Parts: sequence; structure tokens; C-alpha cells
Amino acid sequence: MINSLGFLKTYRWFLCIVLILLLLEYGTFAQALQNLEEQRTKVLLEIEETSRFLSETQKDQKKSLERLNLLNAQLGQFKRLIGSIDAEIAHTERQINETSDQARKMSGEIEKMKEEYARLIHHTYKNRGRYNKLVYVLSAKDFNEAYRRMKYFQQYSDYRKKQVAEIKVRQEELRVVMEQLAAKKNEKLKLLAEQQKESKRLEAVKTEQNKEVNSLKLQERTVKAQLTAKQAQERKLQNEIKKMFEAEAKKQNTTVENLYNKLTPEELLLADNFRGNRGRLPWPTERGIITGFFGNQPHPVVKSLPVPNNGIDITTVGGADVRVIFEGEVTKITGILGANMNVMVKHGSYFTVYSNLVNVSVKQGDKVKTKDIIGKVYTERGSNAAVLHFEIWEATSKSSPQVLNPELWLGRK
Repeated sequence: MINSLGFLKTYRWFLCIVLILLLLEYGTFAQALQNLEEQRTKVLLEIEETSRFLSETQKDQKKSLERLNLLNAQLGQFKRLIGSIDAEIAHTERQINETSDQARKMSGEIEKMKEEYARLIHHTYKNRGRYNKLVYVLSAKDFNEAYRRMKYFQQYSDYRKKQVAEIKVRQEELRVVMEQLAAKKNEKLKLLAEQQKESKRLEAVKTEQNKEVNSLKLQERTVKAQLTAKQAQERKLQNEIKKMFEAEAKKQNTTVENLYNKLTPEELLLADNFRGNRGRLPWPTERGIITGFFGNQPHPVVKSLPVPNNGIDITTVGGADVRVIFEGEVTKITGILGANMNVMVKHGSYFTVYSNLVNVSVKQGDKVKTKDIIGKVYTERGSNAAVLHFEIWEATSKSSPQVLNPELWLGRK
């Protein structure tokens, strides 16, 4: 009987360890699920913001191409959202399987404990005459043997009580696990319903996108003319950026390719700080959606005409403030017909370019700090949405200045 009690103690310690491990694993699952939910919430906010911009451009025929870019951006957002929900569903299914396995094991353990207790009761009942307590104790040869027999009955009684208590504890633990399982199954049903709803919204956006594309195809000549004008503006902007680097090189009495080697210790430190914030830099506008992506992109209507982009285009609210993304010095301000004002800021070996501005509030040589307002995004009269063009360049020690993808440098909204 003493060995049985020792086994029970060991078993209870084992159960405690198992429960602690399960709680730790559940905590890890919960943290992962919370991260997925936060991602889904962020994408939903992006979709809502894009929808507001779309409503602003709905009746503006001049903004039809911009509207198509917004629809394309929203399609990507919906795909990300549905992908996030898929990940949540898969995560929840893993939790359901884990919890189901746990419940099955606990049920099996409880059944074994009940069977063991039933055998013990049956054995006690069969031998109730043989093990009459008083007779059994009084029939002892001496006091020591009588004492041992009394302790035996006490241990036997304690063991039965502990078995009953252990069964009750395990049954309560099983009840909690079953409640968790039911909650996870309900959570999965809600996620499936949400996924179905968002899929329908995605199809509605696709339908609207197709209508917009078909409408613009009827105006292909106008679209091509707009594209040609935009490409001319882009070439002018790149030419101004080239002039900026040449002016910097002249000021340092060196070549453009050797600019990096002429940086002062303070500028090198500033560049290191800028580089250290890669992926965490603030957006140049407080609100906004990326509607023009870095690199050569296919035109949404005229597929044969690729659209080169040395930066990103951010659609934001009309008249939005434009903020410098890091401390530095304004190195050049220039105007381009059709692209309005352009401000270029130096951050050590890095340079940021803000295009399509009005009401510029800085001048060349000004020192600026992170999030200082340098102007406003140009907004056509009667419109409530506008587009900021934004670029990042780096002067390197090995080659000419290199253009970088701003998406990799800005923080997540």
C-alpha cells in the first residue's frame, strides 16, 4: 500500500509538470494567435482607408487611373487579409487538434482511475468479513502488531479518499479543457464566416476593377498621353536628382562616385543611424496607401508599356502634410511642370526625395528633424485625395549613388 501511495504522489507530480507544459504551450499558441489578429486588424484598417480614398475619386473622371491604382492596391490588401484569416484558421485547427488529443488522454486516464477505484471497492466488499477492523486489530499477538494493523487501515482509507479526490480534480481539468475546445471550435466557425464575407468583398472589388479597366481601355489614347507626360516628369525629376549629386560632389571637390569617402564623422554617424532604422522609419505622410510600387511595373491598362518607378507613390488625403522621415539637411528644392515642387534632404550618405509638393516650408540648407513638416501634397481643386512621390537614394563607397526601395525602409502602418 505504501508503494501505491508513492506511485500516486509521483503520478500527481507528473500531472503537474504536464499541466505546466500545456499551459506554456497554450500561452505560445495564444501569443501567435494575437499576432495574427493584430495583422488582420491592420489590413482591415488599410482597406477602410483605401475605401475612403475610392469614395473621394468615384465621381472624378480625371482621377480614373488613380482610382484604378487604388482598386489594385485594395485587391492586394484583400488578398493579404484572406491570407491572414487562412493562417488564423490553420492556427486554430492546430489548437483544436492539440486540445482534442489532450481531452482524449485525460478521459482515458480518468477511466483507468475509475476502474482502479471500482476494483478496490469490489475487493473491500468481498473481504468485508475477513477484514473486520476491530476483530483484525484485537487478534494481533502484541501491541506493536496491533498498531501496524491500525496504520494499515488508516493508510488504506487515506488512499481511497485520495483516489476519489484525484478523480474529481482530473474531471474538473477535463471540463476546463472541453470548454477550451468548444471555444476554439466556435472561433474557427467565426473565422470561416469572416473569410467567406471577405472573399465576397474581394470579388466585388475585382468586378469594379474590371469595369474601370474596360472604361479606361475606351480612352486608351488619353491614357497613353497621360503616361507619356508622367514619364517625361519622371525623367526631369531624375535629372534634378543627378544635378543634386553633382552639386554635392562639387561642394566636396570630388566626383559623384567618391561622395561617400568625403563624408565627415558626423555624417557617417547620421548615415549609420539612418541605416539602423531600416524598416522602422516613419511615413512621409501620416495617412496613406501605396498605389505605385518600386521598380518596373506593368501599366494597369496598357500592358505593353511598363511603368518605371524609382520610388513609391503614396495616395493620401488632399492637402496632407509632408514630413521628413529622418533628421538631415535640405540640399535642393526644385520645381517641375506637372510634378510641382520637389524637396531633397540629405541624411549623411542617404538622400530622400519628396515630389509633388506645394506650400514648401523649408529652404536649401535648412536643418530638419524627423517628422518636421516640409510642405503639403498637391491636390487638384475639388478633389480630396492626392499622390506623393517618394524616393530614397544612397551614396556608396563602391559605385554611383544607388536608388533603394522605400517600402523596405518605412515602418509598417
